[in-house]
Amino acid sequence: MVLALLLAGCGRPRDTIFEGYAFVAAGNSSLTVVDLASFTVRRQIPLASRPLELASDPGRRLLYVLGEGGVTVVDTERLEVRRTLPVGVQPRRLWLGKKLYVLEAAAIRIGERGTSISLPAPAVDFDVAPDERWACVSLVSGEAVVVDLEQGKVTATVRVGREPAAVAVRYDGRQVFVADRGEGVLVAIDLAAGRLISRLPLNTRPEAMRFKPDGGELFVSGGDRGMVMIVSAYRDEVDQPLLAGTEPRGLAITADNRLLYVANSGANTVSAINIEQRRTLAAVPVGDGPHRVALTPDNQYALALNRRSGDMAVIRRRIEQGRETFRLFTMIPVGTNPVDLVVQAR
Repeated sequence: MVLALLLAGCGRPRDTIFEGYAFVAAGNSSLTVVDLASFTVRRQIPLASRPLELASDPGRRLLYVLGEGGVTVVDTERLEVRRTLPVGVQPRRLWLGKKLYVLEAAAIRIGERGTSISLPAPAVDFDVAPDERWACVSLVSGEAVVVDLEQGKVTATVRVGREPAAVAVRYDGRQVFVADRGEGVLVAIDLAAGRLISRLPLNTRPEAMRFKPDGGELFVSGGDRGMVMIVSAYRDEVDQPLLAGTEPRGLAITADNRLLYVANSGANTVSAINIEQRRTLAAVPVGDGPHRVALTPDNQYALALNRRSGDMAVIRRRIEQGRETFRLFTMIPVGTNPVDLVVQAR
C-alpha cells in the first residue's frame, strides 16, 4: 500500500485551476475577458478609444485601460466600465502605484485629477520608483530626464544616445536604466544625483526590459540578435547572453526567479529558459507575432499575446516522469491587433 502511494506521487500531477481572468486589450477598441478556469471568453467590453496599455489594481478589483481618448476604469468583479478619466495630448504609457501616472506627449499627468509636470521634449517611455519619489523619462531628443515627483519638476537631464527607448527603475529606487536602441547600449543613471553612472554595451537593439522578482538582475531582449542580455542591477555589469528565438520581445519571469519566458515575434515561439542553468528548456510554437507574455500566479500557465493572428496562446507547464515540459494547451481568439494583457485573480 505504501509503495503504491509512493508510485502515485511520482506520476503526473493533477492540474490545478486558477480562478481568475486574463484581460486583453485589442486594437478594435475592445477589452476581452478570458476566464482562466475554463479558458473561454467570458465577455468583451467595448472601449471608447483604441487601447494602448493596461494596469491592474487587484486589491481594489480594478483595471485601468489607457486609450487614445482617456483612461477607462473597469470593475473586474462586475466586469463593467466604472468611469473614464481624461488625459492630455497623445498618451503613451501608464504606471499605477498609490497614484496613477500617465505619460503624455510632453508631460506626466499625476492622479485622477490630472496634475501635470511638463517635459522639455516629446516622450518615449518612463518608469516610476517604487516609493514614487522619482520618475525617469526617455525623450526623442536623445536624452533622459529625472523628475522629482514630490517637487513636481524636472531636476536633471542626461544624454543617452541616438534613440532612447525603454526605461526601468531599480527596485531600491536609487538607479534607473535607459535603453538606447540606436547605439545598442544601456545607460545607468543615479536618480537622486541626476548623473550618468555608466554606459553598458549590449551589442544588440534593446527592446523590452524586466527585472527578476528579487531585483538582482535585469533582463533585456535583443530584438535584432535573437538573444536576451542579463545585466547585474547592482554591479552594472553585462553577463553572458541567453539564446532566444528570432526577434525576442516581451519577457515574463516566475515568482521564484527560476524561469524566464520570452516571446519571439519573428520565430512565432515562446522560449522557456532556466535562469540559473542559463539553458533553454523549450521553444513552444504559438500564434503569429507573439509580443507579450504573462504568467498565472501559480506559474502553471504562460499566456502569449499574438499581434498578427489576434489570439492568445496558452502554454501549460507540467512535470512528467520527473521532467519539466512546456506544451501549447489552447488558442483563444481575443480581437484584432491585441496590444497588452494582464492576469488578475477573481
